Amino acid sequence: MKSLESDNAQKMHSKKEIRVEIIIPTLNEEDTIEKLIQEIKNEKLPVSTSVLVIDGGSKDNTVDICKKQNVRVIKQKGKGKGTAMREAVEYTDADIVVFIDGDGTYSVSNLQSIVEPILLDKADMVVGSRISGDAEKGSISQLNIIGNKLFNKTINFALKSKVTDSLSGYRAFRREIFRDLILFSTNFEIEVEMTVETLANGYRVLEVPIRYSKRKGAPTKLNPTIDGAKIAKTLLFICLNVYPLKFFSLFTLGFVIIGMIPASQVIFEKITLGEVLSFPSVVLSTLLFVTGALCFVVGLVSELVVRSRKRLEYILKRDHRY
Repeated sequence: MKSLESDNAQKMHSKKEIRVEIIIPTLNEEDTIEKLIQEIKNEKLPVSTSVLVIDGGSKDNTVDICKKQNVRVIKQKGKGKGTAMREAVEYTDADIVVFIDGDGTYSVSNLQSIVEPILLDKADMVVGSRISGDAEKGSISQLNIIGNKLFNKTINFALKSKVTDSLSGYRAFRREIFRDLILFSTNFEIEVEMTVETLANGYRVLEVPIRYSKRKGAPTKLNPTIDGAKIAKTLLFICLNVYPLKFFSLFTLGFVIIGMIPASQVIFEKITLGEVLSFPSVVLSTLLFVTGALCFVVGLVSELVVRSRKRLEYILKRDHRY
């Protein structure tokens, strides 16, 4: 089946040679980078493939190893994984870009399944899902699993999607689609930002199961607590900029439900005693209901701003195309 789809992809693109660039952000990956590059070179794809390493200032032999492997290496100007990924795309003219970590945790054997849906015009972004795939025991910590699930549920609620791994670092893009996204993240939150931005802009997103292994060599640069907080903050900010009314409506509902507790006491006293004795309950319930109403108004105004911005972005993109 995979061979048949590959043949179809070759026929589909016979008039134009499609180029794929494998982008590897690195920082002190001397223990794993050589094997990763060799595996990529040995992986036979039905299109032209090259490797681009963007290094964030490695202090070990990462850069020397990459140069010996005859792959293009560029020095990252800014800091952080997110910055590296955005910078790297500016250095390539490939039709499809694939991002993969340099620590050897993602399996190169899944490269074809990552690229093929784009070649067959079935997706604009393909994400390698560790959750629906084969993750080696202990490769993902319980804290990361819990955080990933929370982020996935938030994204799926906001965008009516079915994302299973919003934090995967193994994904492929049409290069023009990636450049069309508005991305600000500088670190590991870039993955969740890419996921939300791609879905919010109406592009086709497909997840494929992949194999994920334990990290080898240098310890992980991801701090579950600090980076998790950054990712959560980024996700909340992005979602509030996509469908603010939906999220502010949740706050409104919460304040109304909580406000009903002291309000029910006030109503009970009025019905049974004919007068209200618990004036603090009156004040509290009133404050909660007013706060809920304010949240709803803020949501409406925010929704208007977001929709106006989307119309402006659409007009600018349309004029740019023509």
